[in-house]
Amino acid sequence: MLKRPNPEEDEEDILRMQEEYLREKNKDAKFRPSASVTNLRPQVTETPKPPSSKPEKSVGRKPSKYAQSKGLNNEKRVRFETSTGSVMGDILEKNMEEVPKETEMDDDKVYYPKIIASVMSNIIEKNTNCDVDLSFQPMPTQGFPVAMKCDFNIAPSLKSIHSLYIQKKQQEEPLKMDIDEPTNSSKSDMSKQVNLPEKSYIVSSKDADVIHTENVNLLSKMSEKEILEEQQKLLAEIDPNLIKFIKAKRKIENAISVGDKHSPKSQKMTPQDVPMVSSVTDDDTWDNDILSHPNVNKWLHFDSLEKDKLEWIKATKESNNITPDKPYEARFDFKGYLLPYTLPYTEETKTLFHHGEEPHRPGYTLTELFELTRSMVTQQRVFALNTLAGILEYYSAGTYKGIIDIPLSKILFVLRFSLDDKAEAIIEPSLKAIRNLIYNRIEEASLDALLGFEAGLQQPCLENDKSEIEELESKESELKDYHLAEVDIIAALLRTDVLTRIQYILGNIKPNINSVQYCLQILTRLARDSPETAMTIVKMEHLMNNVKDIFKNYKNNQLSQLTMRLLRILSLQSREIGDILLSKYSILEPVLQCISTEADRTSGLRVQIEAFCIMTNLLHHDLGVDEFLSIFPIVLSALYIHVQNTDVFVTSSVLNATHAAVILQFASKIWCTQKLPDSNKGQLCILLKGARKWLAQVSQSESYTCGHLRLLCSVLDCCKTIITFDQVDMGFLKESLTKLSNSAGLLNIIAHLESSSNLLSGIETKDLHFTKNLMSLGASVVDSELKTLPILNSLSPIPFLASLFNLLEALNEEKIAQTFVQNLEPYIEKLAQKSPSLSDNWFTRTETDLVISIIKVAVKIDVPESKKDLLYAVANKLCYILRVDKGGDLEFLFRNIVFNKQWFTAERLMNLVSLSDADGFSKALTSIEEIKLCYSTVINLSYKDTGANIVLRKWQEPILPRDWIYLPILHLYSKSQEQTSQKVLGLNIKESTAKEFVIRSSLEWILFNEYCFPDLLKDINVTDRFCRLMCVFLCDNSLFLDARIKILLQKCLEVLFKRSSEFNFDQQLTGLSNFQGFYTQFLEQFQSVSYGDCNFAACVLVPLAQRHDVKWRKLIWSEYAGCLRALDCPEDRLCYELKDYLYPEETEVSLIKSYHRALTSNLVRPGTTAYAIAQHHVEACNRCKDQQI
Repeated sequence: MLKRPNPEEDEEDILRMQEEYLREKNKDAKFRPSASVTNLRPQVTETPKPPSSKPEKSVGRKPSKYAQSKGLNNEKRVRFETSTGSVMGDILEKNMEEVPKETEMDDDKVYYPKIIASVMSNIIEKNTNCDVDLSFQPMPTQGFPVAMKCDFNIAPSLKSIHSLYIQKKQQEEPLKMDIDEPTNSSKSDMSKQVNLPEKSYIVSSKDADVIHTENVNLLSKMSEKEILEEQQKLLAEIDPNLIKFIKAKRKIENAISVGDKHSPKSQKMTPQDVPMVSSVTDDDTWDNDILSHPNVNKWLHFDSLEKDKLEWIKATKESNNITPDKPYEARFDFKGYLLPYTLPYTEETKTLFHHGEEPHRPGYTLTELFELTRSMVTQQRVFALNTLAGILEYYSAGTYKGIIDIPLSKILFVLRFSLDDKAEAIIEPSLKAIRNLIYNRIEEASLDALLGFEAGLQQPCLENDKSEIEELESKESELKDYHLAEVDIIAALLRTDVLTRIQYILGNIKPNINSVQYCLQILTRLARDSPETAMTIVKMEHLMNNVKDIFKNYKNNQLSQLTMRLLRILSLQSREIGDILLSKYSILEPVLQCISTEADRTSGLRVQIEAFCIMTNLLHHDLGVDEFLSIFPIVLSALYIHVQNTDVFVTSSVLNATHAAVILQFASKIWCTQKLPDSNKGQLCILLKGARKWLAQVSQSESYTCGHLRLLCSVLDCCKTIITFDQVDMGFLKESLTKLSNSAGLLNIIAHLESSSNLLSGIETKDLHFTKNLMSLGASVVDSELKTLPILNSLSPIPFLASLFNLLEALNEEKIAQTFVQNLEPYIEKLAQKSPSLSDNWFTRTETDLVISIIKVAVKIDVPESKKDLLYAVANKLCYILRVDKGGDLEFLFRNIVFNKQWFTAERLMNLVSLSDADGFSKALTSIEEIKLCYSTVINLSYKDTGANIVLRKWQEPILPRDWIYLPILHLYSKSQEQTSQKVLGLNIKESTAKEFVIRSSLEWILFNEYCFPDLLKDINVTDRFCRLMCVFLCDNSLFLDARIKILLQKCLEVLFKRSSEFNFDQQLTGLSNFQGFYTQFLEQFQSVSYGDCNFAACVLVPLAQRHDVKWRKLIWSEYAGCLRALDCPEDRLCYELKDYLYPEETEVSLIKSYHRALTSNLVRPGTTAYAIAQHHVEACNRCKDQQI
């Protein structure tokens, strides 16, 4: 068995292998080489079949017309050299005059490529004595024909670019042809020379031949240049519409002429008898300039047009079916950017045009890219994957929001299949595309921007809601991968064992730096998904060791930073994960190494920033305390350097400020452990006096950035921690804060507060970019100028002010605090007037912390009576802005402001007194403490401080809904729908008494807000508020008859009935799947236990007004006609006037029949509201019938 040569073998080895090959060949007569040229075409017989014989079925390509006429059927045989020389034979002399043998196929004069049997034939000496034809022109070195550059100034049209270019060159420099001077030859000869038509295609009268002859004689006397000049003159003078008409008529005649030439008779014509073809068109789809060549009649077999062989040079034609409002399939360029419907053909865009379903459109569709990802050509797969990566990058940034829907689930599996390829060239773009799919770089950069601030100590859990997955699993025996991806992309990706694949790539393939970077970013996003996913990553020992070895194998600070970042996010998740990272993987070794090593001023500092954050996270879980205490002197040394050299001016380094900030955060966290030696505490307090320097710089600075202020935020947070835990006197802060409160620098900072506010931005959630099956934070605003949230802009003062007011709360300096609160009064006023925006956004949490700190500081100072209303309105809004982890803040608001009579101004109390005096309300009004007890019990507000949580699962869930004042009523209503009887709210009293207490307290608080704070309820839909009050009648069978509750219900309904024009029962209502089911339940309750209650009847009658949908009237007058006998309400208690129930007169025939049946069947009592309505519409119908008669 002969082996193939390898790169290490030299020329002698090649010659030796040649000798072995020849030796083997001579031994065995049947020896066959490992590779040989084989003709796969079917062989023909020696005598070709006559043209009349029936051709056999061909398995190859379609035979040409010439081959069909010869009976060859495309069965060509290849001509071989008779010589069977070796790789290098003897030197022989050959006479050039020797006539080569004719093969059996030479009689048809068809050229076949000659295949040389050996690698190098015999060396033959050329005979130079023979005559050589010097007129022979060798083939040019650049190829035949000479390649010409395209003119990019030519605009695309129905003709090809090449055709337009040739036409332009002919107009500029007429082609010089070697022709004889015109002679008195025949008409046909002259026509052949100058390519003139044989007949007139325009004139169809009897004189057509005479006119045509005169024209030909005139043209024959003119040179080609003169003809072209006259042509241009005529085109300039004649009306363009007339020219278009002439061309159209010429095309029709020309097509008929070409059709005649395609007949069997024309195929028998010899080339000499073929007339000149000036142009060939077929339904306006052909524009091949090659067919208009003057010498086309001399070319072989150009007497017949074979469309399939010219298809590839067919001119592109734009579609006329597209309309502006009609969607079309999206196409993307190589970077993944969405292209318009069409683009001009230029040097930059020509590579985007290709043969496909829409050759006139540039770019590639997703379907075409999917097909290319499975191509056998590696370059095509790489190109397709890189294009998909670009598309996903633009999509994650929100560029395609509202423009195109990207099928992420399909793309996910296409990329996952590609990731299993062995070639590293395929793995890298696959990893990049998966990274762009799940890893939002804008959001990750926004989260990293919070490092050094107090908000950066907490991270969101990006886990999708699993309820839909659980519902699908309950319905189906097995949840398919694609269905899972439609609900949760991360869960589907984890199911495909992507962690195992990344482990193999990092450990076995050893990819390049880009691939490692993509792997680390994918793992980072997966770690953010949930603590369970993070635990899965940590338990993969080989994967974690590969991640840890990146420090050793890749001497790259960027990869080191990404690795540290992954470890930081893993250490956030839980104490158990942190313990595994310490004990099993010894992550403190690289972390402490980073801290102890002197780093460069850029990427090295970033690695150290991540290392300090990891140590802070571990300290939160009370891990590694002893090791961190041992390196605390190094921390103090680094802090001393920053106190001496780091500034907060705009011209200073932001990276240095961030580095100093994370050091201070670590120092603050280690102080909280209460294990720091007193000597180290004293040194830290001395270093904290550097805050005076930084506060002075801020006071005097005319400009600032949020990045520089993070250093000051960390100093203030650290001072607050020391004051809170050890009550250390920091007198230097009082002096510095006093100067800051009256400085121009602070006013400059506060001037950017409103423009940086998320709560005041007016941005709605729909303006942000979200993906249904992939949890995201919504950090980018697509339609804004900055493209990011207001709070994330570089001049945002909110994090600094939040830290400042946290410190003011701990200092208890009333005078200083009052000055700062007064500076923020414009911001507080706007916050009290506007409805809050983006309250469920993660980055709004910092602003929420600022607002609650302002309220806490305001409670401790002497607030003027005129400002109490303002702060009370803000506190009331905070109740539904706060998230579930802010239970302590909500309890503070309830206790100190919301249910505190000291914050009720005299004007509010006068409203309550006047109401009580007029309606006997004073007997029903309970103390405010009882109302607070009711709401606190319903909310289960038993807050216990468990420390700051790092990873928040329910960060989007508010602690209270927007209509939280109706929450106790809704709680009782939901309990009443359950079959099992439970204690109401867990109160140790009788169930009926507890229900009465809850309903009475809720109605009192609702009425208080309706009269005193109507502006705080205006953003709650009126129909929603009405439905909440209707729930009172459904909570119990008789409580609505209680005298005190009856008065409260009446007053609450009167307030809502004043806005009756806003009722809309066809819209989607909050908390209800649909109003029809709720109203049906309400009618059933009315039919059972109404007892003729006016409030109950008034609520039933609201949807029955003529302005509302007829289906509500049909429902009660047909299916629930039993309600009609008790349906009565005084006219002054109705929601609408009585005429609104009578006019416009009813036209629905089935409803009028129901009215008539109710009257004749004694279903309604005379004198009631229902009777008056039915009688009026029946009489109106009768009058209408009489008038028609």
